Amino acid sequence: MGIKKQPVDAARGRIHKLHELPDDLVTFSFRHLSLNEKFTFPGSELARYVSVFFERLRSVSGMRVHEIKMSGPGLRCHPINWAGTTEPDGFAHLSQQLRECEPRQFSLTANEHGRVHGILIDNVFYIVWLDPNHALYQ
Repeated sequence: MGIKKQPVDAARGRIHKLHELPDDLVTFSFRHLSLNEKFTFPGSELARYVSVFFERLRSVSGMRVHEIKMSGPGLRCHPINWAGTTEPDGFAHLSQQLRECEPRQFSLTANEHGRVHGILIDNVFYIVWLDPNHALYQ
């Protein structure tokens, strides 16, 4: 049983949904994604990385917020301590308000494909950096 959609509200241009799923499932936003030389997709492994990346997003989006925060060794979602990283200023390119949010990371696989770094606000994980080569901790 999927989410039922009502007709588009012409005045607002939005589709309204009747929620049949728990409203605290994790969702993802790419609004603050920053790709640069350090945090980007690996060149030669791009196809495999993209596949693993989206599979992980699919599985995490079926979790509740408290589940992602308490995840075990498979996901390894935890806060980032900037002092122990190559980016001691953290997400310096974000607004002050966003920099005050707790930064978090989760792994894509046990020992490969790196991490995804971002901020979790309510039930939305805002992806900021993709770190396939563990560049944040080199």
